[in-house]
Amino acid sequence: MAGGPADQVERDDLSANEQSQDVVARFQAVDLGPDATRAFFGTLNQDEAARVLEGLTEDTRAREVLLWLPREQSGLILASIDPSNAARLVAELPSDERADILAAVEEERRAAIQAMLPVGVRHDAAKLLSYEPDTAGGLMETEFVAYSAKATVSDAIRDLRANQQKYAVIGVQYLYLLDEAGKLVGVAPIRDLMLAAEDSPLARLSVREPASVRDVATLHEVAAVFDEHPYLALPVVDGAGKMLGVVSRADATEGEQEEAEDDYRLSQGIVGGEELRSMPVGTRLRRRSAWLGVNLILCLGGAAIVAFNRDTIAKAIVVAAVLPVISATSGNAAMQAAAVSIRELTLGVIDPAAWRRVLMHELGLAGLIAVPLGGAVAVLSNLWGASWSIGAAVGTAMTLNAVIAIAIGAICPLLLRRLSVDPALASGPITTTLADVSGFALTLGLVAIAT
Repeated sequence: MAGGPADQVERDDLSANEQSQDVVARFQAVDLGPDATRAFFGTLNQDEAARVLEGLTEDTRAREVLLWLPREQSGLILASIDPSNAARLVAELPSDERADILAAVEEERRAAIQAMLPVGVRHDAAKLLSYEPDTAGGLMETEFVAYSAKATVSDAIRDLRANQQKYAVIGVQYLYLLDEAGKLVGVAPIRDLMLAAEDSPLARLSVREPASVRDVATLHEVAAVFDEHPYLALPVVDGAGKMLGVVSRADATEGEQEEAEDDYRLSQGIVGGEELRSMPVGTRLRRRSAWLGVNLILCLGGAAIVAFNRDTIAKAIVVAAVLPVISATSGNAAMQAAAVSIRELTLGVIDPAAWRRVLMHELGLAGLIAVPLGGAVAVLSNLWGASWSIGAAVGTAMTLNAVIAIAIGAICPLLLRRLSVDPALASGPITTTLADVSGFALTLGLVAIAT
């Protein structure tokens, strides 16, 4: 005899529990490294991933999972588990990784997790989260080994030995000397301790007036200091010179790579951060649809020009074949110029106000690019059956529009930066749409005259 609805619900719960235990058992049965762990979690939905993390009996392995997975994915998983469990796991993470993962958690859930962190850890996390992620403060870790400027080599050796487990996690490369106010006064490489007499002052081994970066320094400013010095890490100080943390060369390099990835996603119209297919459909939908809607509206301008000139197209049907060629080629030329401008803005080698100089540099190159393109389109039109007058019209349109598109692509990122709009996000749709509109208008207008 079949059971009632309550029996069915109970069977469904048992089935889901068995599946959950099976997924956890499969993960715990093997010792997976970082790459295999990412691949395994890539096969799970968010609920399954959360059950696996909560099902791990060893906190050490659970923390490894959080560190190995993309931060966006780790943040989504943390948001799906009990806040007390999440707080227990992130409390033992390195301070910079803890802040990065918490930043990926939805704000309300993040507040719940932070509320359950130990007081010192909670304040530390809040401090790091207050910085922009692409600044020295956002990149730094607050764990470092510091001593009084009056300390000796013997003092440092005793402390390092007494706290070897704690310092092993930090990965100590340098010892930082601070005055009574906590201001940085020197940096000593830890390797120099091996050759120094125990009664020697640490100050004798240290570099006085060491290189450092402000907590508000941008990622590119930090990278520039690393380019000038062979250091593995740089101390981070506030406006008064008080030491706050350390930013490593590896973290700065990783930050530059992430920035490049963000710029690429933005250029492809994906907003709101990293997207993974294991994320909820709603999150992925929002990140993709935001610019698609805007792009649709922008494209209607070009479509309106084509619709308005349908009589011209009917008289010279070859134009229908040439329009996509002019559109795509001009759009690509615009994006090439825009990419150079965005890169130069990122490197800080051009001022957004210097659009005239940028334009003059581009126009000469644009002419060299545009004339062969126009000639090729004119010849193609004739081969496809167009008259010489129509071929000349579309060739001229291609030449003129390539120059216009390159000029638009070069200048648009500069204008967007002056308007405080991210050029990497908005340049693509704007430049390609303007190139399309001008290309359609020029082509159809010149063909109308030729016919």
